[in-house]
Amino acid sequence: MAIEIKELRIKVTVVENNEATPFTEKIGPVKWQELKASMVNECISKVLEKIKEKSER
Repeated sequence: MAIEIKELRIKVTVVENNEATPFTEKIGPVKWQELKASMVNECISKVLEKIKEKSER
């Protein structure tokens, strides 16, 4: 029996590390939003890729 997913909700919490280390740099709010958007887009594309692989079988 096949399972059909009609809605998939993914919740992610991104927390900025407040500890300053020599390897970290301060990221402005615009760059932070760009990084989060990039991460979300990459996750979405990977999920869609996996769904496509499953449907091709």
